[in-house]
Amino acid sequence: MSKTEKLTLALAMITAAGAAAADGVTYSKAEASYFNIEEDDITSLNGDIDYVTGQLSFTGSASLVSYEGEDASVVRGTAGYAIVPGMTVYALLSVSNEEGGYDDTSYGLGAEYQTGDYGIALEYETFDDADVDSLSLVGFYGFGASTVYGLANDWDDDTSYALGYKYDAAAFEVNVATAWSEYGFDTGFTAIGGEYNATQDFTVLASVVSTNEDYLEDGLLTIGGRYALNDSTSLEANYGTAFGDIDGDGFSLALTFETGARRLRVMDQVEDFASDTTPLFDILN
Repeated sequence: MSKTEKLTLALAMITAAGAAAADGVTYSKAEASYFNIEEDDITSLNGDIDYVTGQLSFTGSASLVSYEGEDASVVRGTAGYAIVPGMTVYALLSVSNEEGGYDDTSYGLGAEYQTGDYGIALEYETFDDADVDSLSLVGFYGFGASTVYGLANDWDDDTSYALGYKYDAAAFEVNVATAWSEYGFDTGFTAIGGEYNATQDFTVLASVVSTNEDYLEDGLLTIGGRYALNDSTSLEANYGTAFGDIDGDGFSLALTFETGARRLRVMDQVEDFASDTTPLFDILN
């Protein structure tokens, strides 16, 4: 069985598990995306599921990205135990494959505490073949329609940081996120995204991503829309163009099925907050 067939099977199993054990599933998502950037084709297939039974919790994710016929995939899962209400410890395992022979397996441990308004998590992960370690500290705090979040990560003694803000009102949404490395704020980039509910089913989308060093002098601008086919399924299209000293344009399409308000793990929730800033998040990440 090829790597692509294995990942397709994994995604199908995640979807089937969600349907079979719906009473314990707190979140599920399946998304198929297509990007055309300067005539280069990129396709991605992603699936996520979170499941809780008693004090035990499980998460699973699978992702396949194909760029000009070259495939890369990641299958990742966690298993956790709630030692007290709100406090969970968990183990994680991730397997990645990439054309050209780059395969790696990572595993680690995490601990998190969260309530409805805030959450914090510490996660350690070690990568076998790359022979590097990663330590991440993430958190979020919600107040009213606002949420602030942050991340600090040490990867093989290189440290990076991210901060973000989300404002989610009834008719519109604003998202801001910035990321940089230990070598200075100018080494990173900032993304700003907005959404406006034009009708009950149609949402207008826009975002801008630019380097911190010369903000709004060089970057990427996107504009698009999302149409809700029903309560759980949506179709999204975006057009993007570069400005400043960056050349290029392109477009993206995404079909998404999603149930549940938010992910189970704090780490996944913070990543979802950041991904709302721009439809280019998966590529930039």
